[in-house]
Amino acid sequence: MKVTHVNYLKALRRKLQKKQIKFIAEHEFKGPDELPLPREELTSAVEHNQIITVMIDGQLQYPAFQFNSDGQVYPVLREHLPRLLNSGRSGWDICFWLFTKQSITLKRAMPNAAVLKGISIEEMLELGKQAAEQTERYEGRPIDAATSGSSEVFAACVEHLLNPDYRVINCIQEQP
Repeated sequence: MKVTHVNYLKALRRKLQKKQIKFIAEHEFKGPDELPLPREELTSAVEHNQIITVMIDGQLQYPAFQFNSDGQVYPVLREHLPRLLNSGRSGWDICFWLFTKQSITLKRAMPNAAVLKGISIEEMLELGKQAAEQTERYEGRPIDAATSGSSEVFAACVEHLLNPDYRVINCIQEQP
């Protein structure tokens, strides 16, 4: 049993290393001296989990995708990084998640159960159609929401990651 567990852990480490190598090849990383941030500001951002850091070849590196054209962490990303990084996820976990396509319900409409009593099948189908039309979804990568400034969408992506059952179901009211 112990040998199987050790082999499984080794396989997981190899898989993670392959994923990291691929990610490194596809993205730019910067050392602390390559960033336009003053040393004190950078240190504070790291201490307060407001910047993503990863270790590459024993060196602390900063994924370049998190910085806007002014060299600052995108505000939407910076706002949510403390919560993401304090959730027990590593910088690598956050990097992988940011570039993974998500399908998230932003707003879901459902007919009120009381409205469904005593109506015909056709009316029920119409209410279902209206609910589907009023449901809003986001299909895309969290990094795209962050870099475009879509604060509400990025917040929904974060909620979906940290608490996937958070969504409140909005009800459609009976129409006269």
